[in-house]
Amino acid sequence: MLSWNIRGLGSVEKRREMRLLVGEKVLWIVCLQETKLSAFDSSIVSSVWGNPSFNFSFRPSEGASGGLLIMWDTKEVEVWCSVSRTHLLLIHGRFFQSNEEFYLVNVYAPCGSRDKEALWASLSAQLLLLRGKRVCVCGDFNAVQKTEERRSIRREQVSNDHAAFNSFIEDNGLQDLPLFGRIFTWFKGDGTSMSRIDRFLLSEDWCFGWPNCLQTALLRGLSDHYPLVLSVDEANWGPGPTRMLKCWQDVPGYKQFVSDKWKTLQVDGWGGFVLREKLKMIKEALKEWHTAHSKNLPGRIKSLKERQAELDGKGELEALSALEIEELHTVSFDIPSLARVNTSIVWQQSRLHWLREGDANSKYFHSILLGRRRQNHLHSIVVDGAIVEGVYPVRQAVFSHFANHFKRRGRKRSR
Repeated sequence: MLSWNIRGLGSVEKRREMRLLVGEKVLWIVCLQETKLSAFDSSIVSSVWGNPSFNFSFRPSEGASGGLLIMWDTKEVEVWCSVSRTHLLLIHGRFFQSNEEFYLVNVYAPCGSRDKEALWASLSAQLLLLRGKRVCVCGDFNAVQKTEERRSIRREQVSNDHAAFNSFIEDNGLQDLPLFGRIFTWFKGDGTSMSRIDRFLLSEDWCFGWPNCLQTALLRGLSDHYPLVLSVDEANWGPGPTRMLKCWQDVPGYKQFVSDKWKTLQVDGWGGFVLREKLKMIKEALKEWHTAHSKNLPGRIKSLKERQAELDGKGELEALSALEIEELHTVSFDIPSLARVNTSIVWQQSRLHWLREGDANSKYFHSILLGRRRQNHLHSIVVDGAIVEGVYPVRQAVFSHFANHFKRRGRKRSR
């Protein structure tokens, strides 16, 4: 999905550049702001999209300013309806591949502070009706979240519109993704002023459905705004690390299981290869052990409580046998033991102190978890003063760094 303030779509050069972007990035949806066109027809959109599988919705410009356009690939996206209102254009549809329903709002905000506040209020009323839905709000908001997102060499008067904009974002539970590729999205022609006024804002439900979304700036070319692409990062960063739960050590027999299993694993080769392969094998063995001993703990605890109630009920009517008394003692011991293990699992998976208050499976918990995952995700690194981006280049740079760090030095050893 692409969002771009194209600053006029009337020229052949901009339509051609837009068509190249659609083909190169294999875009499903394109949101354009400030088209400066009062009318659209299929021939205009066809010259922009580049192939016959498209449909569109638009809001005409007001004179020589404004204008919104949403285009989508009809092979990938089905749109049921569109709504045009002052400064925004909304579509409601679904993605064919995942059959997921979504709402998309294309915004071109006015410059005046009062006009923007009126837009935030109107848009908030619309978003209130879409609570619990997968909503994406994108476009040129003509506002920043913090003063650091504006920079001017001339030190012009700084607007305080970020407070109202932040309130709009927080009140509607929208998530602002990190921007990759640029710090700012708009640049003045002489380079004296710049700001980040373009962005994608996502609802919590959108983030739950597509947790690996990335917001990336492309080259701006013929506009003074950078086009932004929202994509889902499904890149392969290589094998996942071997992880363990701290509470496993509290489960009887865990240490003995690991020790015995490690001794039975037989791998031939040099030391590093043997270690890697044995870790992979013990990882698979621990998955099976985890399923048998510490998975679905709430269900096991519930079953034990029901069995405890049965034995208590029987003891109220008649004397329990020696075996039943022993079973009751075992059940009464296992319930708090498993409860402690379950609490430890939930705590470690979240690593949040407020979890102790019982919010383990709330939307807030998942939104925090997704935010931490996005924050910790590695998209680019700096190598010798140059930025390295992309999965394969980053993997190669990391591999080369550690290969050089641990490389054996050429020196003679005494025999």
